[in-house]
Amino acid sequence: MKDLPLNWARLQQYLQHAIAQMQDPRKPSNNTQYSLEEAVIGGFIAFFMQSESFLEHQRHLKSRSGMDNAQTLFGLEKIPTVEQIRNILDLMSAEHLFDVFAQVYRALLFSGYLNGFRLNNRQMLIAFDGSEYHRSETIHCPCCSSQTHQNGTVSYFHQALFPAIVHPQQSSVVSLAPEFITPQEGNDKQDCETAAAKRWMTRHQGLFEPFQMTLLGDDLYSRQPLCAYALAHYFNFIFVCLPSSHSTMYEWLDFLEANGEVYTPQVRRWNGKAFELWQYRYCNRVPLRDEQPAMEVNWCEVRVIRERDGEQLYLNSWVTNHTLDDQSVVEVCDAGRSRWKTENENHNILKTRGYHLEHNFGHGQQHLTKFLVTLNLLAFLFHTVLEWVDVRYQKARAMRETRTGFFSDLLSLTKYFIFDDWQHLLDFMLTDTPQRAPHVADTS
Repeated sequence: MKDLPLNWARLQQYLQHAIAQMQDPRKPSNNTQYSLEEAVIGGFIAFFMQSESFLEHQRHLKSRSGMDNAQTLFGLEKIPTVEQIRNILDLMSAEHLFDVFAQVYRALLFSGYLNGFRLNNRQMLIAFDGSEYHRSETIHCPCCSSQTHQNGTVSYFHQALFPAIVHPQQSSVVSLAPEFITPQEGNDKQDCETAAAKRWMTRHQGLFEPFQMTLLGDDLYSRQPLCAYALAHYFNFIFVCLPSSHSTMYEWLDFLEANGEVYTPQVRRWNGKAFELWQYRYCNRVPLRDEQPAMEVNWCEVRVIRERDGEQLYLNSWVTNHTLDDQSVVEVCDAGRSRWKTENENHNILKTRGYHLEHNFGHGQQHLTKFLVTLNLLAFLFHTVLEWVDVRYQKARAMRETRTGFFSDLLSLTKYFIFDDWQHLLDFMLTDTPQRAPHVADTS
């Protein structure tokens, strides 16, 4: 693959390379109208442009003018219908797209764009969070999980683990390849989030340098089998650890605190409006469970108090394999708190700001939902990268104060004008006197 600067052309190249490795599962036929590549690119475009109607507009453009933006911006020669896209993609495993996430991660890493995601100890954080993206009482497929309710009705749903690189001071997150929570061949038990996390570690551990990534997870993850699995696959961890699920550990902590072995530093912070007291507690080498052999972990807690009235604003606790002292406990707690970014800044955008993670673009009978949600994540990742590496994109986004406004402008312009390429479109958005005027569509 030709090495290009990290830009729109290179991102497209990653996707094209992944498509080139796919085997078309359809039998060869003279009646085949659209290639596998056209179906994948067509599906990706719908999410990248945040509009299922974009392809239909471009089909009309081509019928009137002989040209369209799906071709000039994305290299899509023939435009399949949404139904044709669904039928083809239902046959394709989403795993074919996972390498695109890895390629983008490597490019960001080697280009220095992830330096701002490193902690003081050079670690980067990967937040694990499971999310549901389809639920129905009637529509289901072999990949669905199910839930039987007390009244006898059954709900069918799809869930996935959506890992993302986060940082306490970064407003963006970097999406990584998902792991789907789905019935596993040869296993009668319902799949679960922690089992998916183990599969993700096994699949992707080779992408990262050993013990340079710290996994973040909620209380589901702070069990000895998963903590041991993370270490065995060369990941560090910071997992939420609640008293309600770790009674033995907290009995140990009560004993150690009574003997002065739980340390309690405090930091006074200004939040822009008022002073807060950040009260830490920590202890190293605490048994994670009652049953032997018990793994020793390091435990910490942070309580945030508003100084002027003593109101408690926040309380949480974690276990980690990172050694704790008065300085490192602050960074570990900040890292643990940053897991919420996957919900607020990753899933929230995917669900509510145009990417429609929970919208049913099609269910299919085999792989469709998983393939579409992976294309959705890739579209979100590509836009994240473009905001970092493309100055024109940055300026165009800044001029349209909201994400919705930006995509509304994209759709309006590409509905009536034909642009030579992506940079031509952005140049036109940024200036009243562009060097290259777009082609005006024939509306007669």
